[in-house]
Amino acid sequence: MDFMMRALMGMVFAGLVAFVTLVLPVIVFLRTQRLKLELDELRRDLSRAVDDLDRVRSMMAALRSDHPVAPMSPPRTAPPPTPAVPVPPPASAPTVSAPTVVADEPFVEPAVAVRAYASADRPSDGASSASPLGAVALAGASPAPTPARPIAPEDAADTLETRIGGRGLLFVGMATLLLGFAFFIKFAFDNEWINETARVVLGGLIGGVMVAGGLTIARRGFRLYGEIVAGGGFVSMYFATYAAFNFYGLVPQPAAFVLMVAITAGAALVADRERSQGLAFVGVLGGFATPFLVGRDENAQLVLLSYDAILVAGAMVLAERRSWPWINLASYALTLMTFGAWASRYYTPDAYVMTQVFLVVFCAMFTYLLYATSRIGTEAAGIAGAVLWSAPIAFHVASLNNLLAHSLPLLVYLVLMTLVGVIASVRFDRAWIRLAVFGATTPVFLQWASQHQIPGWRLGSVVVLLALYAMHLTSQGERIGRKGNESWPGADLVLFRANGLALFLGGYVIVNAVAPAMASSLALGLALWHFGLARYFGALSGDAGPNSMALGFALVGFAIGLEFDDMTSVVGWCAESVAVVWVGLRSRRDWMRLGGVLLLAGTTVRLMSLGFFTATAGFTPVFNARCGVTLVVVAACYAMAYIHKREGEYLDDRAVPEIGMLIVAANVLTVVLLSTEIGFYWHARAAEDASADLARMASLSVAWALYGTALIIIGINRRYAPVRYLAIVLLAITVGKVFLMDLSVLGGIYRIIGFIGLGLALLLGAWLYQRYRGLILGSDG
Repeated sequence: MDFMMRALMGMVFAGLVAFVTLVLPVIVFLRTQRLKLELDELRRDLSRAVDDLDRVRSMMAALRSDHPVAPMSPPRTAPPPTPAVPVPPPASAPTVSAPTVVADEPFVEPAVAVRAYASADRPSDGASSASPLGAVALAGASPAPTPARPIAPEDAADTLETRIGGRGLLFVGMATLLLGFAFFIKFAFDNEWINETARVVLGGLIGGVMVAGGLTIARRGFRLYGEIVAGGGFVSMYFATYAAFNFYGLVPQPAAFVLMVAITAGAALVADRERSQGLAFVGVLGGFATPFLVGRDENAQLVLLSYDAILVAGAMVLAERRSWPWINLASYALTLMTFGAWASRYYTPDAYVMTQVFLVVFCAMFTYLLYATSRIGTEAAGIAGAVLWSAPIAFHVASLNNLLAHSLPLLVYLVLMTLVGVIASVRFDRAWIRLAVFGATTPVFLQWASQHQIPGWRLGSVVVLLALYAMHLTSQGERIGRKGNESWPGADLVLFRANGLALFLGGYVIVNAVAPAMASSLALGLALWHFGLARYFGALSGDAGPNSMALGFALVGFAIGLEFDDMTSVVGWCAESVAVVWVGLRSRRDWMRLGGVLLLAGTTVRLMSLGFFTATAGFTPVFNARCGVTLVVVAACYAMAYIHKREGEYLDDRAVPEIGMLIVAANVLTVVLLSTEIGFYWHARAAEDASADLARMASLSVAWALYGTALIIIGINRRYAPVRYLAIVLLAITVGKVFLMDLSVLGGIYRIIGFIGLGLALLLGAWLYQRYRGLILGSDG
């Protein structure tokens, strides 16, 4: 008896929890919505009635102004009676019917109509006037109302209150209900009210009831509420199946797996029929969780990944039927998690073939999903598509990790990956695709080639290197043939240069391992190849020819650097920088022009780092490598300034700032070279001449003064202000040096030479400014 009483109390408690958390909120919500709809309709009816009354009043006022009433006269004697003439009855006054409220119909707006006003018959032709009341009734007539349509609660505008009350309480209530059921079942099990089988059956039955009830509620107009209840039912069935297999061993593993697959299929079918994306999420999540819930602790790669591929295909079909991009995103994220969980525990290099097959399958599926998602055109599809773009990246990273220990499959993969990317770039005419593929494959191959320079792999390295280079070059040549002289995209410009440099770098790695002395010949041969491309492409494209020429110059610079010492290699980089600036100006690509200028700046820094300020043993003034290379850099600055003057006319400022900076840089570098040459000359004689240091200081002052004066002459003659400004700055530095340093250090003949030389230079400069003052002011001001 005690057992029956406790069971009865438990069932009453469970029923009370279900009523309070599930039934009662539904009843209150439905009743509140019905009253709200009725109140809104009454307000609209009252507003229409008031508007009709205002129109009647305005019409009456207009009629009174058109037909004034005659003043009353004293009563007169009635005239003799005349035959009666029938008078038509007056038009009936407009009436407004009260709203009709339909009771006990919570999902239908109350049928409310404003009855049409009665109107007088239309007067016949020639009638003097129409009845005023008839005109009023005619003007006040309104059409019959249209039948009311059901309004779902989620169609109404949400407020903070409705969001909290209608959604927040819904989610919390559903979670509370499920926990309450779980606590009740546990309590009943602990007290031995029900056994394991009854617990599992009860959980499944509760889930089925919740699914049926939720769908019923959703069809009555409360979709969100009903879908949450139905989703909770499916979750309850998943838990029941999981408990039956893992906790109690009531069903074997294949049966549990089949049950969960059936629950997943049921959730997907219901989601498709009810057009519920939320239930589709439940099905997708439950489907991917099934192998972890009822699987065995073993490496079942084929079964697991095949099952995941089938799930992705099903989610793909469902998402495409209903335009649900979030389902695609969920299947992608869950596939990554499943694959990562399997690989972290069971992957071995021996399984690379099957692993790569599944990687290709998943990549193909998610690439198609990316394409299908991009066609939807909604904001959600844009977000999902942006995330799905990571699928090819994830595939490539996983493939490299899978194949890195297997050289031949890795090389085959790199070639096939490049081929697919090149074909896609041609098919969709997207240069960035081939650039992205180049960045993903070629550096990997170069790294591999640098580590596998053994006799067995050299030929394979050469074949793969040429194949990668040829595929990218062919795709760019196809675009040149199709687009003609159309400007190259920025991606193609980068790819053309990077592809040629990668060919040289890969060839250098291979050749240097066999015959290091042939490396410079390789660079020179590739330079000639690109000069030939410049000749061939020059007649087809305005971009390809100059870029090929610039790349040829770069390879010549490499050849010089490999054949000669570091100082001589600077010459090649100078030629490369000038070529790049020329190409950038000709093709009107400022980023490329800036790259050439930065390359020259880097070359100058490199020159300064090669012992530029240190005197070498056996120093010979002027006729030394340092002086010659520095003069080449100076010449490169002047060459860039000249190119900017010739080709920079398309710029808004006609490249005036760039020209000025390059000319100033050339002169500053010349002054530095002149100063170091003077310093090295006297330093070499310091051991023989005790006054060498004094002579060095006096020589620097005189040289700077003479150079500044020469700059004044050139600036006035060429009418170029930046050179004159530089001359003034240099003379000011010289004056400061003479008075702050030379005056206290120098003595005798050296002080005389320094001061007289500077004085004469300053007087000559001042005379030039006075003599050509008009010319200077005319040119500058």
